Amino acid sequence: LAHMKKFRLYLIDIDRHFLEQAYRYLSSTQDVEVIGYATDSAYALKQIQQTGPDCIVLGLAQKSCYGLALLRILRAIPSQPALIVCTAFPSETAMRMCRDVGADMFLSKPVTMADLHACIVETAQAKRRALAEKRALEDGQASPSPTVRIRYALLHANVAPRLFGFSCLAEALYLLWDNERLLHNMRRNLYPRLAETLSTTPENVERNMRTAIRR
Repeated sequence: LAHMKKFRLYLIDIDRHFLEQAYRYLSSTQDVEVIGYATDSAYALKQIQQTGPDCIVLGLAQKSCYGLALLRILRAIPSQPALIVCTAFPSETAMRMCRDVGADMFLSKPVTMADLHACIVETAQAKRRALAEKRALEDGQASPSPTVRIRYALLHANVAPRLFGFSCLAEALYLLWDNERLLHNMRRNLYPRLAETLSTTPENVERNMRTAIRR
């Protein structure tokens, strides 16, 4: 970790207490560098243009602009930072609108600092890999990697990476990439294959996949 490049993070939220708490905790980690935070989105946008963060965490409630409008502006940044929406007012409609605008992950408050840290690292890592692969494809240097594409798709669908069901779904999609017939009678074909790979039971695989999707 000492030699790993830290993820550069910017935080935008109207809750100053949350910002200060997140700044203190995340600054003490080995893989995240908090390069700034702000309660005012207009000020934040100027800072972000100057600093070029790898990841931005923002709330939907903003002082000088509506959260979705801010998200739309941030998604247009050429460097394509990972965007994590963290809000105390979650809803299916809000999640869908954020995904449509281009959010990479959606978190509901209250959130522990440990979970916030894990989400930042996992989302930023996935975004970094996806962008590197996209650049390689554009340069004609590589073919698409199913593993990266599947993981990024699950992250974009807001499946929490910390859940065991995330691993189950990722492995299931990887198997289905080559053999769609496993979808027929999944309890007989797909779940046992996954259980063998992940060293668990078919029942546990199914239960965790359903839990990840439901959440």
